[in-house]
Formats: sequence, structure tokens, C-alpha cells
Amino acid sequence: MKNHIYIVLLFIFFSCGNNNDDESPISNVDALTVGDLFIGFDTLNTCANMSSSLDLDDTSKVILLSFFAPWWGSCQAHASGLEALHQQYSNQGLIIISIGKDLGSPYTCESWASTFGASYTIANDNDRLIEKRYSKYGTVPFNVIIDKDKIIRYSSSGVSQDEIAEIIQSLINK
Repeated sequence: MKNHIYIVLLFIFFSCGNNNDDESPISNVDALTVGDLFIGFDTLNTCANMSSSLDLDDTSKVILLSFFAPWWGSCQAHASGLEALHQQYSNQGLIIISIGKDLGSPYTCESWASTFGASYTIANDNDRLIEKRYSKYGTVPFNVIIDKDKIIRYSSSGVSQDEIAEIIQSLINK
């Protein structure tokens, strides 16, 4: 009985980070990964209070894409870390774009920025088109770092704030 409880808890833990309407998790074999060229976005629906005039082709900029779901506690906790990175590195050439799915459950794009003090760009990806391009499994939080030459240098689920900051610092200094 005890083993069955552990198995159920493990199933719940691993399935909660992926909120798909499908019965099976996203498995996108075509998702871009480390070493691939950043191809940008077909559209980027930024929050009403955010700048939509981002020059993502600027070769003096490093880009951090951070995928989140507003209902997920790990993503809520990660918001303050993103704000710290934004405050520390935005004047040195870092662009942060936090890309939310399921916005409106419970936070809208704008209420997320207000509640979590986010001054970096937030985009709505409720249709998950951007997520499918950059995330193989659709888990959140998920972070992608793109260097000045527009090559993906980091792509990982979860949050490793120190590792992310170290990579950003090294790419900015190149």
C-alpha cells in the first residue's frame, strides 16, 4: 500500500508541470535546442503594458525566453528571479521575454506583471505556438538562452538561477 501511494505521488508530481488538454504530454521532436539558430517568432502577443518593439535581431543582445504557467507555484517563484536578472543585466544587453500559457488561469498577462512585479516583457502564448517551437515536452518553467549570434546556448526545464545567471554573464561578456 505504501508503495502505491509513492507511485501515485510521483505521477502527480511529474504530471503537474505539464498542463496539456491532450491525454499525453507534448513530445515535439522538431523543437529547437542547444546549437540551433534562433528563428524568432511568427507573432509575439505582448501584454498591453509591455513594449512590443523588441529588436531580436540586434547582435548586441542576449535573449532569455522563460516559459511559464500562471497557476504553477514554481513559475510564480521564478518570477522574482527573472526580475532580478532583468534589473542586473538589461542595461548590459539582456532581453527577457517571459512567455505564458494558460493566461487568465488565474492571472492575466497584466495581473501577472502587477502581482509579481515583473518589468520585463511578458507575452501571451495561450495557443502554445511559441512553446512548441522551443520546448520539446511543454513543461514549465522552461528557459532558453540565445547568444548574440542568435544561437541557442541553453535549453532546460526547471530553474537553476545561478546557472542561468552564469551563462547570461558569460554571453554578455563575449
